[in-house]
Amino acid sequence: MRHYAIMAALACVAIVSCKTASHDEDYSVDATFDESANGMTAYIVNYDSGDKIDSVLVADSHARFSGVADSVVLARLLLGDRRAATFVLEPGDITIDSGRVSENTPMNLLLAKFISESDSLDMLYNKAENDSVRKAVSQAYSGLLDDYVKRHSGNPVGYLAFLQAAYEYDFDALSAKLKQYPSYGHYKRVSNLVTAKQREAATAPGNRYVDFSIKGDSVVKLSDYVKPGCYTLVDFWASWCGPCRREMPVIKELYEKYNSRGLNVVGVAVWDKPADSEKAISQLELPWQQILDAQTVPTDLYGISGIPHIMLIDPEGVIVARGMQGDSLRRVVTNAMTAFSSPKTIGEPVATVQD
Repeated sequence: MRHYAIMAALACVAIVSCKTASHDEDYSVDATFDESANGMTAYIVNYDSGDKIDSVLVADSHARFSGVADSVVLARLLLGDRRAATFVLEPGDITIDSGRVSENTPMNLLLAKFISESDSLDMLYNKAENDSVRKAVSQAYSGLLDDYVKRHSGNPVGYLAFLQAAYEYDFDALSAKLKQYPSYGHYKRVSNLVTAKQREAATAPGNRYVDFSIKGDSVVKLSDYVKPGCYTLVDFWASWCGPCRREMPVIKELYEKYNSRGLNVVGVAVWDKPADSEKAISQLELPWQQILDAQTVPTDLYGISGIPHIMLIDPEGVIVARGMQGDSLRRVVTNAMTAFSSPKTIGEPVATVQD
């Protein structure tokens, strides 16, 4: 069970709201930061579209917004380009202190309830002592999301619950859910997810891997790193991603055990700054080759919505499995390498599907 962290490229457009009279639709947001934020610009951003709704300068450790709420939307508070809180922008007085959102407006009260219930189940899952308990907690979490999706289809909290659930669906399941709840299909993130799930299905196990090119000082391709006659493990990761870094010891273990027997490993740094990727490679002492500054090229192509995402390609260029971590990754690679006698002579690159 995961909570996904969702990536978006945001345009820097400041919209300042003006009021000449009091309205029932008026909102005020008072956000508190530490002193280091003074002089910086804080933004309210539409969570779904990434559009900037309002902006102010931080002074005396406060960012004070006011305006008219044309609609009730799920929003993010940003300090510069750093996320500070997620809340519902709606009529009323909203306070945000160190990321904690007041619960004195209806939708923010509902959002707090949803987050509290989700976090409680997440804690139970992490403390579970065996798979049967984890399975029961996962089922309870799915039930919680389904309940919010069904009962709150017309508001931002229902949308957030739908989005949380949708990342676990395959393309067919997501399509079925949207037929059941068509209102969620109007959201930009949901529309993008439908496209991602289509691409994920096209690159599912059993299909040939799809090549991609990254332009930098020179053009590099995934096919430059996929050795013919060998299994290739491809790790899509980023330096800032904690789960990615925690998975590195598992990949190292498999690399040390099977590299001499025909297992090739290549890292693909996505959604990251090249300098940060290089620093992490040095810190983590990663011995395999890396494609840097790939950004969203491969993740869009393969429909990857969360990292780490690890893919195994066989000697013929066919995807064996993808999305494995921990014990499942060990099991998939061990099974493949046990059945694999020895790497073939290096020859022509294996065939790929071109992007």
